[in-house]
Amino acid sequence: MKSSKNQFNLGVWSIGEHVQRNVLPALAKTSAINLIGIFTRKEEILKKYNEQFKCIAYSNEEELLKDEKIDALYIASPDGLHYEHAKKSLLSGKHVIVEKSSFSSLEQANEIVSLARQKNLLVMEAFPFPFHFHFQSLKKLLESKKYGRVYSMEVCFGFPHLSPDNIRYSKELGGGALSDAGGYPIYAVIQLLGLDTKLICSKQNIEENFEVDTSGLAILEKDNISAVCKWVFGASYKNEIEIWCEKGNILADRFFSKPDTFESEIVITHNGQVVEKIATGKDNHFVNMFNFFSRCIKEENFEKNYNLLLAQANILAQVRKNK
Repeated sequence: MKSSKNQFNLGVWSIGEHVQRNVLPALAKTSAINLIGIFTRKEEILKKYNEQFKCIAYSNEEELLKDEKIDALYIASPDGLHYEHAKKSLLSGKHVIVEKSSFSSLEQANEIVSLARQKNLLVMEAFPFPFHFHFQSLKKLLESKKYGRVYSMEVCFGFPHLSPDNIRYSKELGGGALSDAGGYPIYAVIQLLGLDTKLICSKQNIEENFEVDTSGLAILEKDNISAVCKWVFGASYKNEIEIWCEKGNILADRFFSKPDTFESEIVITHNGQVVEKIATGKDNHFVNMFNFFSRCIKEENFEKNYNLLLAQANILAQVRKNK
């Protein structure tokens, strides 16, 4: 099946729990994209989702990469394999949308972006939360300056420990709290404050009996606005952004991760009293993200995505040095 003017063909490389739960159902709802095929080494999973979504089941990565019907690949392999898989995809003439964190070093990110520029192909990091009406409403609220000057932000994402055999705990596969949970707060601050946001200081922590970092903190700054980013493996669930303004305190809970049935809202307090609640409602940020990815390809709007990916990779690289 060849791509039409209004739809392009996408393949999915690797099918973990996140892809099963969020990505494949979203692709089924995305009219701009045709899910043409999937690949995973796990045969039972490959068979199950091949039958469910009526798409091609590739038997190996070579078959996936050689299929000229595929316009783009969604790379969902472990973080430590993203560089290799993205490079192979671009060399095969395919656009790339790669799960966070996109690459293990700034050098890898620079090389991939340089290759994408040479090939005139899009490479984009798959953070869905900025495409939710929740995030977009918060950004517009700050831009309106309704509550005056912004002084500081505190952005947190963390959850209880997962099973010890989860790939997030594998150093070899690029695991760690920074690459997983930590990427979200940092990406949010860059989106809200700008690509030239600077890292002031940071710290990573490794618990006993773990080979990867399990928590951390970074302080970012731009225009005298300080943003404290915190992330944790092994704590009570927390997923929010709080912004301290001149005339109010803005809180957005369930900011990064939420189902499309969740009724999101923004709550503003002033001097201990709730002064406004903004209902931002239900939304499917995965569908919105894929629609955006599709538009960028059609419009050849690549440079903003390159720069955002590199800004994120630059901050993460600096944080990684401060162990």
